[in-house]
Amino acid sequence: MTTTVALETLGCKVNQYESSYFLEVLKEAGYRLVSFRDPADIYVVHGCAVTARATFQTRQLLRRAQRHNSEAIIVSAGCQAHLEPERIAEELLATHILDNNHKFDLVHWLRAPGSLSHPLRATDNSHNSNTFRSLPIGSIHSGRARAFLKVQDGCDAFCSYCVVPYVRGNSRSLPQDEVRMQLDRFLAQGYQEVVLTGIHLGQWGKDLAPEQDLDALLTSLNQGRLPNRVRLSSLEPMEWSDALMKHLPRWEWVCPHFHIPLQSGDAAILERMRRPYTPHQYAERIMELHRLSPHAALGADVLVGFPGETEKQFANTFRLINQLPLTYLHVFPFSPRPGTPAASMPGRVPSQELKRRVKALRDLSSQKKRTFQMGLLGQCVEVLAETEIETGWWQGTSENYLRVVFPAPGSFQQRVIVRVKLLELTEKGFIIGKPVALPLQT
Repeated sequence: MTTTVALETLGCKVNQYESSYFLEVLKEAGYRLVSFRDPADIYVVHGCAVTARATFQTRQLLRRAQRHNSEAIIVSAGCQAHLEPERIAEELLATHILDNNHKFDLVHWLRAPGSLSHPLRATDNSHNSNTFRSLPIGSIHSGRARAFLKVQDGCDAFCSYCVVPYVRGNSRSLPQDEVRMQLDRFLAQGYQEVVLTGIHLGQWGKDLAPEQDLDALLTSLNQGRLPNRVRLSSLEPMEWSDALMKHLPRWEWVCPHFHIPLQSGDAAILERMRRPYTPHQYAERIMELHRLSPHAALGADVLVGFPGETEKQFANTFRLINQLPLTYLHVFPFSPRPGTPAASMPGRVPSQELKRRVKALRDLSSQKKRTFQMGLLGQCVEVLAETEIETGWWQGTSENYLRVVFPAPGSFQQRVIVRVKLLELTEKGFIIGKPVALPLQT
């Protein structure tokens, strides 16, 4: 009888790419993949530790696996297993605890014994990770319309609030030729959009010999076959080189959607966060990107309630964001992460005040997003078909990150790109459109 495995992933696009690799090697090893909602012999939770909420959700999934099958092998893998293996063991949450250095040998560890009371622990120090672990993927098993391509891992920044460098190790890069090989695999599978992702994408190439940068990677990709569009994941404000800014308007295959973390609009808070820029420098970068690509979606991360953040400092953040042509925000309330300098800083913002500030920024984000959407009504965009939400109606994402719903015939399929005229913005926040051209071909 074939052993069944269910896998659930939390967190970033890097985690999602790595989970695709897990699914592939599990299938090659003869395991049968099932939904996490179903009974299984093995449950794998590929967890996240970037916020307190993410760690809570990771532990919830481990408990849910036990409820599904109390006799199952239960694997906690990834950042949460790396950060708090003792806690996972003490709470009897997993039979196998695999950190970020050992999780890629998942099949090997599944064949070793472990129990809830005496879990197998394959844990180490993240800074033993000196090279990029190549994870070739021949096929994606998630049913996702877009392919994520992990080209960088780790981080050397050590922002005072962030646990990522402690669990992901030093910055390291996938060499240029291997990026091209994986991109070609995705092209062979028919993917029309590939998202280049990393823990600290802008540091790609710094560890290679000779040293390279992201512009060099994109320039090399431009010389070969490409999908219809390539999307960049988050890129820090000071890592947009002059060469990259010069090339962006010429590369029509790069999606006009740029995510540039802000975290705070107050200079003193940014300094205490160990962020290497000022509010003025951030504003200059956003305005330059807006000038180069007026219809681009411009997103930002904002961390609210950093220890010691005063009402005036929060107001500085709100005012800066309000003045800039940002399209949307990812707003996070501060939560202390074990081992980071900010975890022991005094001046925690009271819970109710923290909630008020988070709500104020999320409301501002909604307003900005709606303004951006309304400004594009009547125009045509290219939409990647992702999900058939009901018979004859599909939902997809435009090149500039609009969520669009449009009618399509019964023969329509996922992953095609269709030109759509934007007609109406709904109260639920998506745009209804009408196809005006046949799907684009790769």
